[in-house]
Amino acid sequence: MSKFEIITITLSFIIGLGVAQLLSSFGAAVRDRLEHPLYWMPFTWGLVILLLSIQFWFALFELDSVLSDWSWLWYLQILALSIALFVAGTLILPTRVSSSTGGLREDFIVHGRYALLALAAYLLGWLSPNAKMNDGNFFIEPNALNVAMAIVTLIVFKSRSNRTWLASTVVFYLIFLYAVLFVYSAPGA
Repeated sequence: MSKFEIITITLSFIIGLGVAQLLSSFGAAVRDRLEHPLYWMPFTWGLVILLLSIQFWFALFELDSVLSDWSWLWYLQILALSIALFVAGTLILPTRVSSSTGGLREDFIVHGRYALLALAAYLLGWLSPNAKMNDGNFFIEPNALNVAMAIVTLIVFKSRSNRTWLASTVVFYLIFLYAVLFVYSAPGA
């Protein structure tokens, strides 16, 4: 086994558990929809977290191709990224909607929006690995897009206005779709 294959075992567990938790929460929310109406914000951002969890692997394989040797510093940095995604995935939707929170909208305001802090940390955490994949240059398109998406994510976190949430989420999705389709690592790249 190569160092990369050994390193990815822990990362696989963390990302896999986060995806499993996220998908279980999606299912639980849909099952409880008669008691607690569905709300678009946690589902919309949960989809982003799910897609970033998948894209994490494409970027990881690309990072391995440019790293000549995995040091503890690089491993801990990538481990922190996987933990940030895990935390985002576990916070965005509840496993069971409590009657005390009043539904998915209230749960998002009280608890779920904190997933956006983990998501912003994840996006900003890629600045150094992205630079490593681009000959040490921090001023590259992936980093600019990650900073823009992190700022929009923090705006959503800070705001309590449905109008701001909608506008910011649309802006985020436009940037995110551009990044996924034209900039980020792709399957087989």
